[in-house]
Amino acid sequence: MAGAFTGAGAAAALVAAFFQGAYQVQYVFSYSERKLAAPFKLAGLWAGLDGSILFWAAILGLLAGGVAWGFRRDPAVEARRLEPWVHLVFAGVQAFFLAVIVLVANPFDPLEPGLRQDLGAAGLLLRGAPADGSGLNPLLENYWMLIHPPSLYLGFILYTVPFAFGLAALASGDLGGWWIRKTRRWTLVAWLLNTNGVVLGGLWAYEVLGWGGYWAWDPVENSSLLPWLTGTAFLHSVMIQERRDMLKVWNAALVCLTFFLSLFGTYLTRSGIVSSVHAFASGPVGDCFLGFLLLVLGVSLFLVFYRLPLLGAGDRIDSLLSREAIFLLNNLVLLAIAGAVVVLTLWPKISAELLRQSVSVQVPVYNLVCTPFFVLLLALTALGPGMAWIRTSPSRLRKNLLGPAAVALPLAGLTQWVAYGAIRGGDGEDPVGWAQHLYPGLAVNFLGWLIIGSLAWEVARTAAARGGGLDGLLRLVVLNSRRYGGYVVHVGLALLAIGVVNSSLYRVVEEVRVREAEPVRVGPYDLEVKGSEEGPVSAYHSTRVRVELRRAGQLVALLEPEKRLYPPTGYRVQEQTTTEVSIARRAGEDFYVYFDRPAEGGGFIFTVFRNPLINLVWLGWLTMIAGGIFAALPMGRSRVGLAG
Repeated sequence: MAGAFTGAGAAAALVAAFFQGAYQVQYVFSYSERKLAAPFKLAGLWAGLDGSILFWAAILGLLAGGVAWGFRRDPAVEARRLEPWVHLVFAGVQAFFLAVIVLVANPFDPLEPGLRQDLGAAGLLLRGAPADGSGLNPLLENYWMLIHPPSLYLGFILYTVPFAFGLAALASGDLGGWWIRKTRRWTLVAWLLNTNGVVLGGLWAYEVLGWGGYWAWDPVENSSLLPWLTGTAFLHSVMIQERRDMLKVWNAALVCLTFFLSLFGTYLTRSGIVSSVHAFASGPVGDCFLGFLLLVLGVSLFLVFYRLPLLGAGDRIDSLLSREAIFLLNNLVLLAIAGAVVVLTLWPKISAELLRQSVSVQVPVYNLVCTPFFVLLLALTALGPGMAWIRTSPSRLRKNLLGPAAVALPLAGLTQWVAYGAIRGGDGEDPVGWAQHLYPGLAVNFLGWLIIGSLAWEVARTAAARGGGLDGLLRLVVLNSRRYGGYVVHVGLALLAIGVVNSSLYRVVEEVRVREAEPVRVGPYDLEVKGSEEGPVSAYHSTRVRVELRRAGQLVALLEPEKRLYPPTGYRVQEQTTTEVSIARRAGEDFYVYFDRPAEGGGFIFTVFRNPLINLVWLGWLTMIAGGIFAALPMGRSRVGLAG
């Protein structure tokens, strides 16, 4: 509990330093200023390298305290056996983060002497301390800064719980299902936060960076995806161990790998080994994380191999046509994606160091390698509901899939028609090459709708077997919240996949020059500048253009794309320009306008993106979160007095 209080106290002290304007502290000076809004002063805690590590250590301390409190209330014999080992693992992880803070990343360090001298020479010191700070990067002064980083960090940190219990089970030799059941909800919450962090990062990029997309296979994006992939595999795999006492090796390895990858992602962003606009500067912190990663990997591998005789016990998969076989194949595909992403992310570094060749792995390479695996993953997800445990006859599988497939095929065609119709020109022009994308789009749309149809068929069939009726269905769902919450998560995944494939294949990008009172045709729309405003606003100089978007003569939206110029100040030495995009969100597409520059000879240059069905990406994310929350709620059979 001491770690919980000291970590939380240190984090609170740093937050207080931000609000009090303690600019003699290097970290506060670098990420704050007097006019910074209060929410972003709070966000300063995780805005930089040193503060984010303190945030991690503080949450980890509170988490360790919560786990210790839970042990005190648990009468299980297994709890007594595993408790000392769990505390030992938590203590080791906490000791690492605290050592990093004390030795190489102390957020309470005073201003560097050289910087203090420069400020003093410029007359910017007040009673020995700067009168103001250099301020937060303008791109970070966004509400997503208050949500995305803490969500992602919390997901990473919470993966420590299943890792600690899994390592404790390996060390003690108590490899039954108790540790799996004890950490299931912790793991699910960690996965939910990880999911939220991944998608919110994409949404932030979409709304702020101005390139019209949400995922670019950036190394830092990849670092958030990796533990999500293995965490997803682990959540599926534990169900098989709980039901049939199988895949113990998988679960032990996956829980260690997920924790390892959460640290690996942190290492990528703090070591300087990859180039990314999101990464922190390189420094000794990266070397510390590398050493700890090797330690975690070594200990995990040793314990897994040491306990292989015990982990190998249990049932075996009887048939490839079974739910457990589908789950195992699902895990293999998820691991294949994770492996491919790791190799492609590190390949520029590997090539430079070992082959002495400078290479850059671009988005098309990632898509070429990873897309087949994602399609296979969707196919396995669609097959899962139609499979029984232990063994499924081919005739039963055909019966379970025939109805959903018959519905999914026309829905796939309709979806593709809606996506293509949204971006088709008013004169019937084909801006993306419809035939070129017909079969890839149709395949993913079909699999997405097949997932949804298979799940709906399974729910209807089960409800009918239990007597039918709305009351019976609700009771069935509530008593099996984990199962049906997982079904909702899969529905969200299907919607997200449909949104991703259509917004990617059928996206249209055009650069247009628009003068005031001279409408320009963009597909089925007319874009017309109605005026502009230019002048100082608070800390920046703004150029904002008012644009009307019309379709068939009817006003669709009033858009206001903007350029912001942040001039140098006494503390901010470089000029910085940012762009505020403007988006008209419609049911079938987003009309996305990026303000490039004023045009020579009058008018303005815009880059216009039309992204069909992109809102299904965000709807899918919300559905996944809702399903995950429902699955994590303590509403199962044990809560209503039923066994099993």
